Order: sequence, then C-alpha cells, then structure tokens
Amino acid sequence: MLHDIIFLVLGLVLLVGGANYMTDGAVSVARRFKVSNLMIGLTVVALGSSMPDIVVCVESALEHKTAIAVGEVVGANIFDLLLVVGIMGLVRPWRVSSLMRRQDLPILFIASFSLWVAGDTVIFDGYHHNIINRSSGILLLLVFLFYMWLMINASKNASTGLKDGTDAPTPPHPQATVTQNVASDRNIADEHNDSIASSHARKAALWGMKGKIEEAEEKIATLQSRQWFSWILIVGGLGALVVGGNWVVDGASALALKAGMSQGMVALTVVAIGNSLPDLVTSLTATLKGASGIALGNIVGACILNALLSIGISATITPLGADTIGFVDFLTLAGASLLLWLLPVLSPRKSIGRFSGALLTALYIAYMVFTIIRG
Repeated sequence: MLHDIIFLVLGLVLLVGGANYMTDGAVSVARRFKVSNLMIGLTVVALGSSMPDIVVCVESALEHKTAIAVGEVVGANIFDLLLVVGIMGLVRPWRVSSLMRRQDLPILFIASFSLWVAGDTVIFDGYHHNIINRSSGILLLLVFLFYMWLMINASKNASTGLKDGTDAPTPPHPQATVTQNVASDRNIADEHNDSIASSHARKAALWGMKGKIEEAEEKIATLQSRQWFSWILIVGGLGALVVGGNWVVDGASALALKAGMSQGMVALTVVAIGNSLPDLVTSLTATLKGASGIALGNIVGACILNALLSIGISATITPLGADTIGFVDFLTLAGASLLLWLLPVLSPRKSIGRFSGALLTALYIAYMVFTIIRG
C-alpha cells in the first residue's frame, strides 16, 4: 500500500509541476505570435490551471477506470467551492463584484447542474446505475464552447484595464483594483470588476514576473525568452502531465482495491483534495494580499472547465460509469454552486463574510464525514 501512496503523491506533484511549466512555455510562445493577454488568459492560462484535472479524467477514461474521472471532478469542485472559498471568507471578508454575481456565478450553477443531470441517470432517467454517456459528453462540450464564446465577447466589452497586446504587463484599471472599505467595523475588500475573464487575463499579464527578484530566477526568465526553451517547457510539462496522470490513476485504483474502498470514493477524497491543495494555497495567498476577487475568479473558472470540458472530453472518449458517485455528491456540488451565488446576492454588502465562510466550511466538513462513513 505504501508503494501505491508514493505513486499517487508523486503523480500529483508531476501533474501540478507539469501544468505550471507547460503553461509557462505556452504563454511565451503565444506572446511571440502576438496573442493578446485577454486571449492568453482565457485559453492558455485557464486551460493550464485545469490541466491536472483534465489529464486525470482523460487517463481514467482511457484506462476504463471511469469512476475516478467523475469522482475527481466532483470532489475537486466541492473542495474548491466549499472549503477553499469558505476559508477565504474566514480569513478576510471581501466583496463579490457585480459582474461575478450577474454573469460568472450563474454560469457556474448551470455547469454544475448540467453535470448533475448528465451524471445522475438513476434520478433523471430511471436507470439502475449512474452513467455519463457520449451524447451527454458532447452536450457538455457544446455548453463549454458557448461558455468560451460568451467569455470572449463579454471580456472585449469589459474594462479589465489590461493592454490588448503582448507588451509588458500594464497596471490594472483603478476600477479593477482592490480597494479597502473605510468603515471601522468592517474590513471587506471591494473588488469592482473581478470576473473569471479578468482574473485569467491579469494572471496572464503577470505570469512569470515573480521570478524577477532573485538573480537565479532572472537567469531562468532569460532562458524563457528564448523560443527553444519555451518549447522544452511545453514538451517537458506535457510529459510530466502524462506520466503524473498515469501514476495518479494507477495509484488511486490500487489504493482503493487494497483499502477496500471504491475507486470513486478514493477519487472524491484523496485524488480530489491532492489536486486542489495548490488552489487552497494560492487562494489564501491572494486573500491575504487583498485580491480575493481574483482568486474567486480563478476558482469559479476552473470549476466550470472541470464540469464541462474535463467530463465532456472523457465521456466522449468512453461512457463514464459513476456507480459510487450518487445523488448526494451531485446535489452537494449543485447546492454549493447555488449557495455561492446566493450568499453575496442576499448579503447587504454583497460580500462573502465570516458567517458565509463558516457555513461553507462546515458544509464541507459534514460532506466529508458523510463520505467517509459511506465508505
């Protein structure tokens, strides 16, 4: 069993590292072809952030261990929406922008509900088992394409404050920066124009800039400016993703067999949490720096891509059996999406505060207790 755990952990490390390096190289190549920060953010950066989940799903589908694919996406999305956002609210309350409330969070609920309808065939179709068939996978991919079209068109009209080009990153527009509420009894960050698109676009504009501080990192940045090095990063990152995905799937399935658990349960817990831990770290870092809206945009965007693209591709490859992923799991995911949408709408300050954070965190703990007891 120790061997399987080591393989699983090393696979998760390769997935995260491979996604980061591949994204670094892809961003550099895209800028050389004069691709705007907006398009880089909505495509390269957004897909790169979700690449570990996509790879695990596709590898699981190819190896016909389909419960891992469904469990990883459902578990990772629940982890992000309940625990990560909940802890962010506990650490530092922040205001949810009107664009996020009006556009992004409703799309998140639609994506989560669509996955529920596609996956819970026992409830919606009267089957004896849950399965996401190819037609449902294709429909999820069509919804994903519509979502991308909507994001691109909405972003062209939004004041994200980013220069539409490949020059050096430009400072965000004042309306898109984090401003502090002056009320003495509150410390809620008012992020006026944070959305999925602006979060990814800003992330693209600032990608790789953290390596400018130390001399060693500056040398790495110099290498990244060379085209051959960018392609090495892409190929190496892709290789790490493939190997890591194989190790995660094999380790999870072997661990489930030896521990007497189903593959879906291992995916819902161990694999999902392992893949989502980087999201927790980066989101907490952003929250402490007063950039909770950007972190929320990244989380919501990743969850939408997981539900639509990861499952859509995998189900198109082969129907995804999800016997161990049932009504409670899909309901929790859809409910978490709806709750995250309604909490700031119902809040007088349109914010995620400490009460909301405590509620979300408590719901995740309750869900995990239920999942562990269920086995």
